[in-house]
Amino acid sequence: MSPRSLPRYLVVADDLSGAADCAAGFASAGFSTSVLLDPQASGTAQRDVDVLTVDTNSRRDSAAVAAAKLQAVLAAPATQGRRVLKKIDSTLRGGWAQEVAVLQRGLNAMALVAPAFPQMGRTMLDGVVRVHGLRLADTDTWKLEHAGCDDRPAQQLQAAGLRCDHLSASLLDAGPAATAQAIAQACGEGVQALVFDVLTDEHLQTLAQASLQIEHAFCVCSAGLSHALARQLPAAAASAVSLDMPHSAGRLPSVVTVVGSMSAIAQQQLAYLAEQPRTQLHVVAPSWLRSDAQTPQCQTLVQTISSEVAQGLDVVVSLGADTHTDPAEGPMLARQLARLLHAPMAAAAGLVITGGETARAVLEALQLRSLRVHSESEPGVVLCITENQDTEPDSRRQWIATKAGAFGHPASLHRAAIAIHSLLAANTPGSITDPLPTESKQR
Repeated sequence: MSPRSLPRYLVVADDLSGAADCAAGFASAGFSTSVLLDPQASGTAQRDVDVLTVDTNSRRDSAAVAAAKLQAVLAAPATQGRRVLKKIDSTLRGGWAQEVAVLQRGLNAMALVAPAFPQMGRTMLDGVVRVHGLRLADTDTWKLEHAGCDDRPAQQLQAAGLRCDHLSASLLDAGPAATAQAIAQACGEGVQALVFDVLTDEHLQTLAQASLQIEHAFCVCSAGLSHALARQLPAAAASAVSLDMPHSAGRLPSVVTVVGSMSAIAQQQLAYLAEQPRTQLHVVAPSWLRSDAQTPQCQTLVQTISSEVAQGLDVVVSLGADTHTDPAEGPMLARQLARLLHAPMAAAAGLVITGGETARAVLEALQLRSLRVHSESEPGVVLCITENQDTEPDSRRQWIATKAGAFGHPASLHRAAIAIHSLLAANTPGSITDPLPTESKQR
């Protein structure tokens, strides 16, 4: 199939920051791109975009619940007639293999599986994911969440009931035509999922080119392959949608950063933010959030943050840890934190949110159901605009930046806030594909 004859895309992700990360590659290539929290609630604007990305919020769901969500996505009117791409975590978190099995049956197509994202230090060698060269099973994150589980994608797919095969990176070295021929041969032999070793960005480009030549296949990948695929498609500037850009007229441009991740990298980013001028840092104890009743500490905190936002200060709020902290309570704490901060977040000109569960909780607390993807302040940090709903056409827009928790430079969150300030100051109306100012890209 020629790239120019491809239908529009549907990207399905299991968490919000990953959904935005995947969509950003298409937005940067000139495609109109929306991220939905609920495909059933999509309006006319979402149905018309080139690339529709849906967050099923299913990373922690049982196989049955995740399957029901995927089936609902495939049945939604806005998703019809689109080629499917399944976004998964590059370190294989969640029930991704079971979700791929559901999609394989629903689409009656082969899954082309490539979790690698070399630009972010994730590669595949000998059928195993490696994080900056370290086998996935030997990383701290895997030991914490998946100790004793098989870390090989092909084995996980086989356990989910799929007939699976694995291809080495040497095949990709042979070029797109040879790769497409190998995919077609495997499909003819009844293989349902094909896992690829990927060591370089060039390997991803080759796989992207080959995938476009295969009719009955869908990609299963991290943001790495989705970005490579977007670069292979012709830019769709003619379909770009004109929107009023968020700006800071009439209010001081405060940016609120919410950090729900407890990763070591997120803590480094917090420390960097704490050193910045006109920035106020607050740490919320988990014990304050374990009850629906607002404690005096919570009430004082909200009043303080609201006052700082009104003064135009940047505010950083981090979820702390205590001796009772359990990773399983992460979603609950994120929801409680988002409810607590509803008023100051709604008043802010922009938000920076790290951690997919936290981002989802914040958007739900603000009753936002979709984002239009604009660009990236750096790889993996996605700048979005809140979209007006059909039922609320006059609602005020905000800039929102999302980032997964466990990666990035110590300055990544600060750079995202700077990018939002630059966009607010520019106050340039126009299409959603207007580029990010050079100043914020270079910081």
